[in-house]
Amino acid sequence: MELIFRQRLDRPDKAGRANIFGDLHWAGGHRWKMPTGVKVVPAHWQPTKARRIHTSAPDANQLNLRLGRLVTAVGSVFLSAEAAGRAEADVTQAEIEAAVSAAGTGTRRRPKQQQAEAQAAVEAQLTPTTPWAKFAERWQAENAHLLSASTLRLYGQVVSSLGEFDARLRLATLTKERLAQYVGWLYAQGRRDSTVQRHYAFLRECHRLAGLAVPKWLGRLPVRYGRAPTLRRAEVLALLSAQLPADLAEERDVFLFQLLLLLRDVDLRALRPHHVGLHELPGFGPTHCVELYQEKTGEPVRIPLPPEAAAIWQRWEGRLPMPTQQERNRRLKQLGQAAGLTREFVANSFSGKTRHEEVGPLWQAVTTHTARHTGAALLVLGSEGDQQLKEIALGHVSASVYGYDTLERYGPQLLQAWAAALGTPR
Repeated sequence: MELIFRQRLDRPDKAGRANIFGDLHWAGGHRWKMPTGVKVVPAHWQPTKARRIHTSAPDANQLNLRLGRLVTAVGSVFLSAEAAGRAEADVTQAEIEAAVSAAGTGTRRRPKQQQAEAQAAVEAQLTPTTPWAKFAERWQAENAHLLSASTLRLYGQVVSSLGEFDARLRLATLTKERLAQYVGWLYAQGRRDSTVQRHYAFLRECHRLAGLAVPKWLGRLPVRYGRAPTLRRAEVLALLSAQLPADLAEERDVFLFQLLLLLRDVDLRALRPHHVGLHELPGFGPTHCVELYQEKTGEPVRIPLPPEAAAIWQRWEGRLPMPTQQERNRRLKQLGQAAGLTREFVANSFSGKTRHEEVGPLWQAVTTHTARHTGAALLVLGSEGDQQLKEIALGHVSASVYGYDTLERYGPQLLQAWAAALGTPR
C-alpha cells in the first residue's frame, strides 16, 4: 500500500487555496484518489516534510492533524486485514472510505442514521452485473474535482463503444478472450493505441469500483506513439516575426512562453502569479523563476524564465490568455500557416500492429504539445547536447536526484543555453 498526498493546482478557490487529495495505491491494481477536505495556498504546501502544511498557514496544526488522522485511518484498514489473514488485494475501497469518513468527522452516528446509510450503501453498491454507465457515473463523481470536463467526457465515449460492441457485455462476462475480441473490434473501427489504452483504464476502474482484483490480462496496454512535430530554430524565429491578428498574437505569446518553459498545457493552465518570483542566480542577479508542482507527476519544477518568457509574463501581468485546449489547437494551426510552416511532415499513429501515415504541411500537425517538444529540442541545441539539463527543464527528475539547490546550480546554465539557442545576447 502506498499513500501520497498531492495538490490539485488548476482549480484554486478565490483565496488561491488548492485542494489536497490522497493518491492511494494497493495490491491488485487498486487505486483511489481520496478527498481530504484540506485546502491551502501552494506556498504553504510542503509534501516532502513531516508537517506537510507550513506552520505559517492558517489552522496549520489542525490541517496537519487531519492529514495525520487520514493516514492512520487508511493504515488501520490494511493492518486489520493483515491481522485477519486477508490479502492486501482483497481490501475494498468501501472499507477504506468508511474508515476515512469516521476519521474525518469524529462523530458517532445514531442507529437510524446508520441503518439509512447502510441501506444507501447497498443500493449504491456496484456489482459485476452493473451496467457500464453506472460505473462511469460513479467514477466521474469521484474525479469531478480532479479532472477536466473534457477528460471526463472521454470515458462516456468508452461506455458508448462497449454498448455498440455488445449490449449484454458486463464485468461478470468479461474474460481475456472477450477482451481480445473487443480490442480487435476497436481497431477495426479505426481506434488508435492511445484510445484503446483508455478503454483498458476504464475497465480496471470498473473492477476497483466493484471491489474486485484487477486481472493480470487487464494490465496497461503498451502504446506506441509516432514522432511528435518539433519546430526548427528558423521556424520558431519565423513565428516571432510574423504579422498576426490579435487572437493569433495572443496565442503566439502563450505558445512561446510554454515553449521556453517546456510546460504541458495542463501545467500552463495551473500557473498563477504566485508561482513566479525573483531569485538571485549566480552571474545573472535577480531573475524571474517559476516554481510549481506538475499535474501529471506531482514532481516540482524550478526553472528560470528566459528574458523572452519574462517579457511575456510581465506583458500579461501573470495571467496569460488561456482559451480551451481545442481552441488553442485551432489557433495554433492558423498561426503555423501564417508563419509559413509548410515543411512536409509525416504523422505516424498505430492501431495494434498497423501503422498509419498521414503526410501534410507542418502547420496542420502543430498542437499545444508541440511547444514542449520544440523547447526540449532547442534546449539540447543551445546546450551542445546536454541531456541532463533538458531532463531538469522537463521536470523528469525530482529534487532528490539532483539536489534541492537545482535552481541555483542549473538555472544559469539554462539561461545560457536559451541565449545560444535563440541567438540572443546574454
